[in-house]
Amino acid sequence: MQRFPTWLMLVPIIALAACRQPADEGERVLATIGEETITVSEFEHEMSRRSQGRPKFFESAANRRALLEELMRHRMLVQEARDAGIDQEPEFRALVERMLIQRLRAKRLEERMQDDAPTDEQVAAFYEDNRDTFSRPARRQVAMIRIDVPPAAGDEARATARERAEAALSKVPELPAETPHFGPLAVEYSDDRSSRYQGGVVGWLVDGQSERYRWPGIVLEAAYALDQPGETSSIIETPEAFYIVRLANLQPGRVQPLEQVADGIRHRLQRERSRDLERDLFADIAEGKTSEIDEAALDSVEPPQAAPVEADASQEPPALPADPAGTAE
Repeated sequence: MQRFPTWLMLVPIIALAACRQPADEGERVLATIGEETITVSEFEHEMSRRSQGRPKFFESAANRRALLEELMRHRMLVQEARDAGIDQEPEFRALVERMLIQRLRAKRLEERMQDDAPTDEQVAAFYEDNRDTFSRPARRQVAMIRIDVPPAAGDEARATARERAEAALSKVPELPAETPHFGPLAVEYSDDRSSRYQGGVVGWLVDGQSERYRWPGIVLEAAYALDQPGETSSIIETPEAFYIVRLANLQPGRVQPLEQVADGIRHRLQRERSRDLERDLFADIAEGKTSEIDEAALDSVEPPQAAPVEADASQEPPALPADPAGTAE
């Protein structure tokens, strides 16, 4: 089981105690713990808070006493922490200040956000202005047969490669109707090792994103021109190879309806508005505060000395290899 440092467990206690106001004069004190006190009104408030969901719990005198003893232990720990100077430690004070700033930000922004929640009209306007964001372009699963032409091939070698391509294309009509790719033809004819044993399927191509793919532009254009699964291109010739392209699957583009994305848009608008309000909040606070920097004092501050970096044996370069002839000095 993970154990937390004692000081961390005391943080909420000390933070709350630091903000506690002294009892009003004439208010009845219920218990005293050193310099700390618990008033009747404080005790009643705590009983009311803890009674939610169990309204008759504190009708028991034993339960009321147990609560009072718990509050007394709480105040005892607070007093002990103060006596130990914990509330004056720089790290602790910085922690409390961050908590205060966080609470201030949440309180002020919450008040403003409640009066400035995105309306249905604003959500709809954002949707219309950013319709492309909620659109998915069509994508197609493509199969290819690639027949390579050697770099220094002459006319005869190129003609031989083209004859192979024509032979492969002539056999496409013989493929079973349920085979949308090239099936065994890819194994027999294609020189693309990454796809020949997968019916020539090279993956999905997204319409309008040709720059993402390694295939020649003329080959991609032929692939995008296919409209129906099972449709096959004619032979495509490039300096390096002959290609045949076949459409294995097609997923049309679609636009997500407003009803599906409205909550996400509303949340985004709220985040953007929250950032704007936070910036305005800081500006309003800064405008009401005077500030001044002692430039001479700032210039006189010396930066801390950098701690020496210890050598790490694990980062040392490996030893040089021994001379293969055994003559290394």
